[in-house]
Amino acid sequence: MTKSGPPVVTPPLSTLKEKKRKIFYEHGKDSLDLAVSIGNSQEDKALLKAGRHHQPQAGQPRPDRIHQKSRTKKKLEEVKATIAIQRARLKREKVKMRKERPGPADHQKSSPAQDRAPRKRVSFA
Repeated sequence: MTKSGPPVVTPPLSTLKEKKRKIFYEHGKDSLDLAVSIGNSQEDKALLKAGRHHQPQAGQPRPDRIHQKSRTKKKLEEVKATIAIQRARLKREKVKMRKERPGPADHQKSSPAQDRAPRKRVSFA
């Protein structure tokens, strides 16, 4: 670092304390050089790291990847489709059974009160 000009001399205020001279440095040029060197070293490290991870394989061009679903997602969709088909089949079977079952005729209907046992009444005193 460089010194800028001669230091300013001031007369001592007290004889007991001696003051140290102040030294001023050129902040602009020195700090700028330091920042540039730090930046360059950091950039070199980053490029080295990126080069290690992104090396293309020689002789084998990378195929363009088409967005493909993973095996687990495909299997999940197949299972969901199977379940939906089973539900639809069971629903059709229920409808068939309901239609085939003979319903009670209108003249044979009994009142709901006759079907049930009479209720027992409880009284609290």
